[in-house]
Amino acid sequence: MDCREPQLKRRDWLKMIGLSATVSAPLLGQESYGVFQPSPRVLLNEDRLRLIRREVQRRTDRWTQLEMLLQGGAQFPEPAFAHALGHLATGNAELAAKAIAAVGPRTAIREVAQVRDWCRSALKPADLERLDARLLATATSFPTNLDDTGAARDVTLAAIALADDFPKRSADALRWVHGKWWSRQTGRIKRGHIPVSHGDALAFVEILYSFEKALQLDLRESAMDFFRDYPIWHLLRHYPASLPGGENDYRVPAFAGDGQPDPDVCVRSRAAELAMVALDTNAEASQYLQGWLLSPRFRMRGAYGAPYEFFWCNPYQPSLSYFYLPLYQHLPAFGTLLVRSAWEENASWFGLIDGKMQYFTLDGIKVLTPPARNGVLALGPSTVVLEGTQNPAGGLSAAAIPECDRVFWLGLRASAPYLIEIDGEELAEAGTDASGILSVDFHNRPGGGMYLRPKAS
Repeated sequence: MDCREPQLKRRDWLKMIGLSATVSAPLLGQESYGVFQPSPRVLLNEDRLRLIRREVQRRTDRWTQLEMLLQGGAQFPEPAFAHALGHLATGNAELAAKAIAAVGPRTAIREVAQVRDWCRSALKPADLERLDARLLATATSFPTNLDDTGAARDVTLAAIALADDFPKRSADALRWVHGKWWSRQTGRIKRGHIPVSHGDALAFVEILYSFEKALQLDLRESAMDFFRDYPIWHLLRHYPASLPGGENDYRVPAFAGDGQPDPDVCVRSRAAELAMVALDTNAEASQYLQGWLLSPRFRMRGAYGAPYEFFWCNPYQPSLSYFYLPLYQHLPAFGTLLVRSAWEENASWFGLIDGKMQYFTLDGIKVLTPPARNGVLALGPSTVVLEGTQNPAGGLSAAAIPECDRVFWLGLRASAPYLIEIDGEELAEAGTDASGILSVDFHNRPGGGMYLRPKAS
């Protein structure tokens, strides 16, 4: 049986919601990229393996859901991963045999690496040769596109799976990921670009997790400011309204175009969030993300999501309620802004991502392009100004601001100083970010006129 949810048209969805630090870390220039973690180690460490097996002993809901699917002959979209995970958790030889048999010419390298590592004792010589041929081809043929996160993830996992039997080829592959692919990503971060699309977030975090656990090398150290904010940015990048499903509901990441919410995309987004928490359980952002993840409504129970839910989730980790998070995130270095009016599902939402603007309400999703007709958007404690009344001769822009805590004025000159006048107050000065966003604290002000003028150089 195919347990994936049927896709719903966007208008149907909108109609429904309207009703309702490292140890001994190798340095970039060093020769050795040895894998320190003993097998099984693909996307694992000893603590996570112990947790997975303890969940089986405790007969937790997450395990019994996956067990039911395994025993019921569910048609898993990633059958090698699902059956190898079942074997890893229980030692069941039949599940190992099913995982090995599921590996075919089109099986993703991620799954091939998992079967090779997690089912190693069950592999016959011919099986091992077949899997190694796939993995060696990946670990020795590096992609030319350094922005291909999925390909870099494949190289990483293939190298880690092969580390014992092919240590030199493994080290060469991991050296490429660190020296070439990761250097490219840190360079993009320094230039003000978020280095990963939302759809590639899971692969991105899997690379970070693999290097930290298997090589004791924290790639995030070269961009700690970005990674401090990234989990919350990922969280806020979802529309407020959820997508109803048969086994569970889905949180929907913002998407472009006139398509429909895709449950599979929602599964990968949640899996990425679970992996982020596993990567750094002590970070404050991870604890807020953990609070976001623990709602039973969104626990993945289908054939696609249940293996990820069981594999990555640790319900015993500390959590903080995301209701205490600010309802916006503005990353000036990256020129991106995400704003919600409230945490409830009937809230409105605004996003400026990669220079493109969206405005979400229960009436639908609007793609905003300058000049926008609705120039001032009131989103709970925040106000977004898309355009004001302009006086070209005097270089003056004005907007009527409702009572709020913060104003984000968009569409200004990038990285430029502006003079600000608010009714009844003295002239002040502030600067815009990399994409021309001006953020102004409006707390304890009753609202009123706000006037901007570029500061003469």
